[in-house]
Order: sequence, then structure tokens, then C-alpha cells
Amino acid sequence: MTGTQYDKTAGVYEDSLNVLTYPAYVEEPTYTAVIGDVRGRDVLDLGSGTGIWTRRIKQAGAGRVEGVEVSAPMVDTARDKEREEPLGITYHVADVSQGLAGGLAGGFDLVTAINVLHYSSSRDEVAGMCGTARSALRPGGRFVATCANWDMPDDTEYYRPYGLTCTVPADREEGTKALVETTMGGEHIALNFYLWRPETYAAALHAAGFTTLRWHDWQVSPEGIEKHGAAHWERFLAIPSIHLVEAYA
Repeated sequence: MTGTQYDKTAGVYEDSLNVLTYPAYVEEPTYTAVIGDVRGRDVLDLGSGTGIWTRRIKQAGAGRVEGVEVSAPMVDTARDKEREEPLGITYHVADVSQGLAGGLAGGFDLVTAINVLHYSSSRDEVAGMCGTARSALRPGGRFVATCANWDMPDDTEYYRPYGLTCTVPADREEGTKALVETTMGGEHIALNFYLWRPETYAAALHAAGFTTLRWHDWQVSPEGIEKHGAAHWERFLAIPSIHLVEAYA
């Protein structure tokens, strides 16, 4: 797993909340509900990017909050924001498929990873990310993550109403490379990701030591329905671009 494709997006990544409709009205409310009350909890955010979710988790009352991200420019942006508005978050540059830096293992009640697992280009990287999440948790902790939907359609325009296009082959295999494209900060952004079956993620999570898994359905916020109408969301809810999984240590 490399961070090269993310390096150029660091300065515009925050615009994703403005140009993509599903993060604000589907992803955020559902993800927040599954994460639950984080007050006083210690949280590690894997693939923290520019710190969008890392900051929100800290602002929601979490205790120790740290982020790990492979792209150095993204971490630089996150650290700049921390300097501008100090929240007490520490960010690390590291590949989350390769394990944890010293001092992070076994120190957290919750590990999060939004849109990270599907950047694994091999089963070993999937296993590595799941192992990293498990090693960070205290007994009884949880891992909450999203991953690309293996069953997303091969219609490039299917997700256009939500601000992005996805190019996936109809004859996909495990580990098939796919492409998501959107516009952020007025710039065209193209990112590769990889398709893995839910069973592959589940097997990797169980092998890493997680016991119980729960796959959650997406929910549209009342604000999203009011702004866009219920019909707007039907195709996304029928075949979402991403899945949401919760794993218990």
C-alpha cells in the first residue's frame, strides 16, 4: 500500500464533504451512530487522511485520539490544522498494513478506518490492516470500518448523482483494481482501489482475532431526504458503493 495517489489530494481533500452528497447525508450519520458515544474513550483512526474524522471524534469528547496515515502530505495538512486549532491529536506517518509504531499497541478502546480497507492490493495487505486494528485494541474494544462494495455495478455512471463515478470490470476477480473519480477543490481526482468480497474481509478480521462481526445498513439523515428527496437515495441504498462493518475484539 502506498500513499502516492493521495499526496496530491491533501490540499483539497476536505472539499469531499461539499462535492459528494453521500458522506454528509448517509455516511456521516450512520458511521456516527455505529461509533456511538466516544466520550472518555481512547480512539485510533487508521488512514486518518487530513484528519476530518479524527477531529470530529476528538470534538465529540474522546480522550486520547491519534491518527495514522500513509500519505505524508495529508499528515502535514492534518498537523497544520492541529496547530491552527489545537485539540490534542497526534498524527503518525505509517502504512497501516505493516503494523503499529511503538506505544500504540493495546492502547485504544475504539479503532476506526473509514474508506481504508479497500486500498489493500493483496490479501496480505487486507490481513495486515485487520491485524493492525486488532493489535491496537484493548480487550473488549471495537473496530469500525468501511470498505468498497464488491457488488457495485459496472455502470460507471451509477453513482454520478452522489458526486462520483466508479469504473469496475464486469468480470471482476478478488483483488481487481477499480477506479473512483470525482472533483475536489475544482480539481479532477482519480484514485485506485481494490475489490474484495465481504467474506474475504470477514475471514481476515476473524483471523486477526475479532470475534463478532456486524454489517450495518446505511441510513439517510432527515436532512438528506429533505434536501434531495427520498427517491434520490434509492439507488445508493439498493447498491451502496461502500459497506460498514463493526468488529468486536
